[in-house]
Parts: sequence; structure tokens; C-alpha cells
Amino acid sequence: MKKNYQKRALKMNDQTYSIVMFAYNEEKNIEKTLLSIKEQISEDLDTFYLIANGCTDNTIVIATEVKQREKFEKLKIIKLDVGDKCNAWNHYLHKLAKEVDVHFFVDADVKFSKQCFAQMTQKLCQAPKETVAIAGMPLSGRNREFYESLIVERSCFFGNLYGLRYSFIKRMQSFPFRLPIGLNWIDSFLTKAVNTDLTFGQANLPKRVCYLEGVGYKFDKLSLFSWDSFKLYTSRIARYELGKIQEKHLDRTPTKEWPLHMKNINEKIYKNFAAETKELSFVKKHMVYKRLCRLLKASKG
Repeated sequence: MKKNYQKRALKMNDQTYSIVMFAYNEEKNIEKTLLSIKEQISEDLDTFYLIANGCTDNTIVIATEVKQREKFEKLKIIKLDVGDKCNAWNHYLHKLAKEVDVHFFVDADVKFSKQCFAQMTQKLCQAPKETVAIAGMPLSGRNREFYESLIVERSCFFGNLYGLRYSFIKRMQSFPFRLPIGLNWIDSFLTKAVNTDLTFGQANLPKRVCYLEGVGYKFDKLSLFSWDSFKLYTSRIARYELGKIQEKHLDRTPTKEWPLHMKNINEKIYKNFAAETKELSFVKKHMVYKRLCRLLKASKG
């Protein structure tokens, strides 16, 4: 009797976590990423949400097959018609996120180190209360050391894998905080949100982000001879460079007055494109211009 009581008491003290994955046309990667997550989860997982935002390929079909074949009951597949990661992020924050200790946000094209979610949950829950985020460490890639330095020295984290305390989730819900639809370079804005406690001031508050050495995510290296890798690489550059320009406009706007959609800001960037991109090389200008045109066309549709 006493032994059973001790087991129940121990279970009540366990830290719980949820995972949300955002996927847009990831039919080539979704199965191995889902399997990687399933291998790393512990009994303390509450729910794993896969939010398929605007997918036009077989991402949902493959994910459903994996769920059924693996009997992955805690996997919930959510379909959104709008193909925008910010919209999917807002949907999770304000409609799905519930009271668990840590909420993990992951991408759909990476794999994860052993027991990363349980280890990161324990680390964050044992950190000082002002520490509200934990960064997954990059465990592969040519620029691994550079990205590690951004985490260690500048308290950054990346969309591949990071966790947020429920206390900060509640703070964002009540603020209320939303990412404008059409915003690029999301990692930068979320890093600022965490490190400034949603004030978006110039200086970081101390001890906002923690990490665990050797605990994080891996991804396949891009190939110089792969058309898919080339498209991914150029798309990433265009997102980051356009995001930096968008950031300048949002920095001039109080957070509570941020637009729900970046359409008007993107139109301003388009009208003053030469001035907005004067510091970019010709190649980067071309990449940003093409991406900007696609965003403007989508917002009109």
C-alpha cells in the first residue's frame, strides 16, 4: 500500500510537456521526423500536435499512415488552409496550448537526440524562474559552431527545436502576442520576445534562455548537386534577408500595435525596394524581390 502511494506521489511530481510541429509540404521528410520524435518521447508527453499549414502534397496522408501504423495515439494532426507558419504558430498558442510545464516547438525536417524532450524539460523546470526558454543545440551542419555560439553567447534559439515554459505561454496569451502573418525570419522575433519579455527593447534581460550541451537536433546536409537543396538554400536566404527589412519596420511600432498581417509593410518595402535593399548584393536583391512578389500576390489572392 505504502509503495503504491509513493509511486502515485512520484507521478504527480513529474513534469509534463507537449510538442507542436509545423509542416508545409514536407512529404519527403515527415515520416522520418515523426519516427524520430516517437523514439525520443517519454510518458510525460501530454500531446504532440502536427499542424499542416497549407500543404498541397501528401504530408497529411503520410503522417496519418505513420500515426495508424505506429499506434501513435498522442499525435494529433491539425490541417490549416493558410500556408503560413506565423498563422500556424498563432493557432497553436491561442487555441491549442494548454497547461503543461513545457511546450516544445519543432520543424518537420529534422531528427532529435536521445531523450531530448525529457532532458530539456527537466533542465528548464529546474532553472531559475526568470529562465523561460530552452534552446535545442545544433548537432550537425557546416555552421554548427557558429549557431552554437549564438545560443551560448547571445541567448538565441531556433525553430528546429526550442521549448517555452507554460508561464511564458500564459504571458503571451494574455498580452496578447501574435506573429503577423507573412512575417519572415521568425526565430529572430521570438528570440527578442523571450529575451525582452515582450517589450522588444534594445537590451536582453539576463538568464532568459538555457541549453544542454549535446542535446538537440540534427538535419541532413544540403548537397551542392541537388536542385531541392539549392531551392531550400536560396529560400532560406530570401527569408532571412526580407525578415531583416521587415524587422526595421516593426521596430518602429509598439508591439501591441503590430499588424495582424504584413501586407501593408510588404507593400511599403516593394515601393521603396531600391532604398530598402541598398546594402544587399545583386543576387540577394533578386532573391528577396522574388519572395516579396510571391507574398504580395498571395495576400491579394
